[in-house]
Amino acid sequence: MALRWKKNPMPTGLARVVCGPQGSTLRDGEVRYASTGTFHFRDTRKGWYWVASCESVVPHRNTCNEPVPDEATAKAAALAYVREHLKRATTQPKES
Repeated sequence: MALRWKKNPMPTGLARVVCGPQGSTLRDGEVRYASTGTFHFRDTRKGWYWVASCESVVPHRNTCNEPVPDEATAKAAALAYVREHLKRATTQPKES
């Protein structure tokens, strides 16, 4: 299964005026596993965070209280988290 990051599209219209940098989404083509984001410009917190999606077998996790300085760091942490849980899900014996 190939996991790939895809940049989120820029908003259109007036929303584009006040938007900050766009985050990215980690997908395998069908399922969304995680996404990255940055805080709104009025928020006092700075940096990037990531959220593991509840659409997949990966347990939900939101790191907004533990921001990191750049998107690359957030992507690396999210990818490691997702791979760890996907590996765990495939190695566990199936219940009969």
